[in-house]
Parts: sequence; C-alpha cells; structure tokens
Amino acid sequence: MQVVKIGGSILKNKEDLILIKQKLMDCHNCIIVTSALKNVTNMLIEAYETKNTGIIENIYNMHITMTDLTDEIKGLLRKFRDELKTLVLMDKNLQLRDLVISYGERMSTVVIYSFLRDNGFKISYIIDPLIVTDSVFGNATFIEGRTAERIKNTVFGDITIVPGFYGASEDGKITTVGRGGSDYTAMIFASVLNCNVRIITDVPGIMTSDPRIFSDSRTLPEVSLSEVLKMSHFGVKNFNYKTFTPVIGKDIDITVESLYEMGKTRITRKPVKSVKCVALASYGAAPERNLLVFIGHGISDPEVSKNILSVIGHEHLYHMDALSLSLLLDEDLINNKKCFQEASSWIK
Repeated sequence: MQVVKIGGSILKNKEDLILIKQKLMDCHNCIIVTSALKNVTNMLIEAYETKNTGIIENIYNMHITMTDLTDEIKGLLRKFRDELKTLVLMDKNLQLRDLVISYGERMSTVVIYSFLRDNGFKISYIIDPLIVTDSVFGNATFIEGRTAERIKNTVFGDITIVPGFYGASEDGKITTVGRGGSDYTAMIFASVLNCNVRIITDVPGIMTSDPRIFSDSRTLPEVSLSEVLKMSHFGVKNFNYKTFTPVIGKDIDITVESLYEMGKTRITRKPVKSVKCVALASYGAAPERNLLVFIGHGISDPEVSKNILSVIGHEHLYHMDALSLSLLLDEDLINNKKCFQEASSWIK
C-alpha cells in the first residue's frame, strides 16, 4: 500500500488533473489524500468572516468548470454549495469555522474522483473523516488509538481518495488540523498502515534555500526526518510543525516531488553530517524574518559549521544545537550583503 498526497498548489485546472493522472498511472493499492483546490480555503475563510454567499457561488463554479462532470457529481457539488450558503450565515464560532472550511477538501475529493474514474481508474472515495482528533478547533491533533481503529476497520479499494486537512472529534464534530494539514493527514494514514508516502506538489522536492532570496538554490536529494522536523519548526517549505510527528520512529519512505518538473527529495532516517539548508525565519514576536538559520546534522561540530562562523564571526548573537545554527540579524549583518550572497555556498 502507498499514500499519495496531492497538494492544493497543483489543483488549478484540468491541465493539472491530466498531469496528476499521469503521475498515478502505476498506482495500485493506493490512498490519495487531497487538499482543497488552490485558494479555496482562503475563499471559504473569507465567506465565513464576511457572510458573503457570492463567494460560495464562485467556489462552486470553480469546481464544476474544472473538468467534465456527471450529473451525479454536479448534484453533490450543488448540495455542498447549498449547505455552505446556509452555514456561512450562521453565528460565528470556531466549531462552525472548521466545518465551513472542511468543504474545500470535500469538493476537491469528488472532482478528482470523477476525473480519475472517467479516465479508467478503479477508484472510490470516502468523505466522512477517518481521523479522530481532540476538540481543539483550528489546530486539532489526532488521537492515535481511535484513529488506527477506524482506519484499520475501513475497506479501501484499489485506489481510494480521501480528504486531507479535517477530521472529527470523538463526539463527531468536524475539526481541522491546521494549515498544511493534508500533509499531516497523509502521515497519519502512513503511520497507521505502515506504508510509504509520496507528496506531490509544485516544487521539485525540498530545496537548499528559497530561490527568491538566495542564489544557487537546488533540490536536496536526501534529508533525514530529524532535519525535516527542524525545518518545519522554522517554516521551511511551509510544512506544518506537526506534519511528520506521526511517523517518528517508523521505517517509512517519504518522497517530495513536483508535478511539473524533474527532481525529488527522499526523507530518510539516515543522518549525514552536513549543512542541508539555509532559511530566514522570525524570532519572538517580531513580524519580520530576523533569523538566518542553517539546518543540518552535526552542525555543532566545528568541521561542519566553521565556514559559516569564520565568515560571519563569533561577535554576533547566535544559537547552536545539534541540528541548527540560528543567527540574529542585527543591523550589521543585514547590511553585510556578502553574508547573504555566500550563505548558500556553505551548504554541502
């Protein structure tokens, strides 16, 4: 069995669906975890905040024009639309907010199901949440034992598509697990079923740095799970900080790959001493990104970090542990263009 996660950034139009189909041609005994279509979650939040049912109509139109749909699927999407128009006019509360924004994944699930079924895939879908969570609306955490029981008692087809991002509390209330929650959902399924994961997104794996900030950014062929956990803490690749927690200690192969170009990153349990990536992050309450962070196994080893410290110097405030070196960007460092120009060259 394999879990494949489809990111919202690659759910924009029919051309994306065709590329996704090609990625899944050899997929059997597979669970597909899907995000909402691109921007739909933000649109649902806006509709909830403003009570604007016109936004719901726009969301509905995005889905029915994505690809050719049967009357059955169109009817289901109309049902979701009408439910949403009622929900967004109700009095606001966190429980209602989670329920409203869960519809993005519900709608994308049936659209992708319809497209793949019409293209010859033996596919089924499950809308009701299989993940059991606590009752922290907006940032729920899965309850391992109850979730494992529910997933293991579910009959899956050759290919089964399930919505990411949301679950249900033990008393049946819809909860969401935080932004980036579909990755977290995929890891929960993989942990319970002890199977490998493919994360398909819009970038070719995990990169050494943000190419918009640092020159010479490239895809990392391999990183350890510990390094990815540290990266998520600092917001690298927008991973939710708890994304990979369900698979800690599991012998599970995870790959991050692009829908559009070659390149992938394999996430392993194998530690290799080297600097893997550099990023800008925020420290404390400061809204601006005021930390220059280097991440990699053994970074506290002088042989690994000596090039960084020799250029930046020890006189600047920094914190170091076994996996990261964080430098507070004071005015001197901000003005030191050489520091940023050379940062990516220290990655091995």
